Amino acid sequence: MKVMTDDSPEASVSQLALLHRISGIVNSDMSLQKMLDELIRLVVGVTSCDACLVYLLEPARDEIVLCASQLPHAGEIGSIRLKSGEGVTGWVAKHQSVVALASRASSDPRFKSFPSLPEDTYEAFLSVPLIHSSEVIGVINIHHRKARDHQPEEVALVSYVAEQMGGAIAKARLSERSQAAVKKVELLAAVGEAITTEGYLDRILQVISEMVAETFDSPVCSIMIVDEDKQELSIRAARCSSPEFLQKLPVKIEDSLIGRVVRERALVTVPDVAAEKSYKYPELARRTGLASLLSVPLMVGTKVIGTLNIYTSERRSFTPEEVGFAKAVAGQAALAFENARLISETLEMKRTLEARKIIERAKGILQHRHNITEEQAYLDLRSESRRLRRPMRDLAEAIVLAEELHRKGEKKDLV
Repeated sequence: MKVMTDDSPEASVSQLALLHRISGIVNSDMSLQKMLDELIRLVVGVTSCDACLVYLLEPARDEIVLCASQLPHAGEIGSIRLKSGEGVTGWVAKHQSVVALASRASSDPRFKSFPSLPEDTYEAFLSVPLIHSSEVIGVINIHHRKARDHQPEEVALVSYVAEQMGGAIAKARLSERSQAAVKKVELLAAVGEAITTEGYLDRILQVISEMVAETFDSPVCSIMIVDEDKQELSIRAARCSSPEFLQKLPVKIEDSLIGRVVRERALVTVPDVAAEKSYKYPELARRTGLASLLSVPLMVGTKVIGTLNIYTSERRSFTPEEVGFAKAVAGQAALAFENARLISETLEMKRTLEARKIIERAKGILQHRHNITEEQAYLDLRSESRRLRRPMRDLAEAIVLAEELHRKGEKKDLV
């Protein structure tokens, strides 16, 4: 589709077809990637360009990221990033303004070149912001191999396409975030189900660490528990791509970065652990490819019983949604640990009560057999327990069993 600059019937029909196509895309339920591919087709049709790239803004990181391209760039999609204001693309995003370079685009002082993008060697360059609700959500870059004067009509038409498609792309991104949120809710439900159906704490915590690592695409995700006697954090469960990392544990609460979560009873986020002074193993972090850290306390009331630690392989700023999700999972992990502790205490009380009942029966049998007091029966039982180095409950069970066998023998003799 060529740009039509006159009022001819051919131009009207062509622009009407363009509007109809945009309307169909806007009202569709396409995925975000399909939406971006359609945007590229529209722009290529409007400008007859040799290359078209679409960048989307990631506000949490204050970066603009390459998300789609007319030419194949599988390795660059999602990897090429620019800070707001960096390069022509970042400048357009920051200032919400069009940049049109007719020739020698790479000589513009704002231009930033990427060796893996051949488009950066092209002569002409048109960069247009993607707008939604008066806010920039991305940038469209249009390249021509040969010099080209970008006519006002062409710029206006591309800007119109960008504005119309901006709303559709924002809708598609919102849909993807909603689906991600649903997945996280399902994950929390799965954690909750594990807590109520599984009887093994370590298995539950391992499931949590693995699911969180998958959700955050984390190379290292660990759950550490406070050892109050040693004042240390020891690992209880982990999903870890680097065994060397686990060999550095446990860590002291007093002077460690993760120990700060326990000391301050608050989460800690670190953009780059290798550059953090309080991080004990910066060389290991660099060697194993660890960048950012989100560490969230496991709370029982106002007491911190452990931490959930999520590392990423790229520097990032964790979004409020991600932090909220991590806190929710940490709450579930703390609940699992506390439930296991309560169950353990209940079982111990039950075992103690059962032991008392058996010991009481054994004392009664000894009293009857030897015509002694209750106190003397207890002292004899305790003395024998120490001599044989066996628990009193074991001896009591043996006495009760022997008594039951004796009674059965007497009944048999009577018959």
